[in-house]
Amino acid sequence: MSKKFEKAFEEVLNYEGGYSNHEADRGGITKFGITEEVARAAGYEGDMRDLSLEKAKEIYRENYWQYENVPVQVGIECFDQAVNMGVFTATKHLQMAVNCFRENEIAIDGVMGPNTAAAVNEFEYTDELVKIMNILQGERYVKIALNDPSQKVFIRGWMKRVEIEKE
Repeated sequence: MSKKFEKAFEEVLNYEGGYSNHEADRGGITKFGITEEVARAAGYEGDMRDLSLEKAKEIYRENYWQYENVPVQVGIECFDQAVNMGVFTATKHLQMAVNCFRENEIAIDGVMGPNTAAAVNEFEYTDELVKIMNILQGERYVKIALNDPSQKVFIRGWMKRVEIEKE
């Protein structure tokens, strides 16, 4: 596995804990942030409590890691959002952030293709790109909480993922 993925995986584990079966969690039973549905689709047949960290890493790499060809800081942010919101949404956030700085905009289609990667790699201000992605992430969390009061229980945890100012 690449060093970029390893770093992104370590970062995501800061937010994704062990086993959880919270009644309000739309994802249902999770372990390391992986839903039972995703684990089953990846071929895991055991009890979710027994999902190993190695199997979780494999599932993450196969299902959420599409960001090898962008700067590490951007890749980590995309991966975190992909794990929490899905690859499509994370990639749309990246494309929207890129378009905030470009006159020649790229398609906002949620696909991490060569045009998106090239646009990200041409951009020299990755800190600003990540900040805009975090703003979009936070906006999504606020909308979820306001539109579904049962999800308000998660807002404080979600907001820990939103880092506007990097050190």
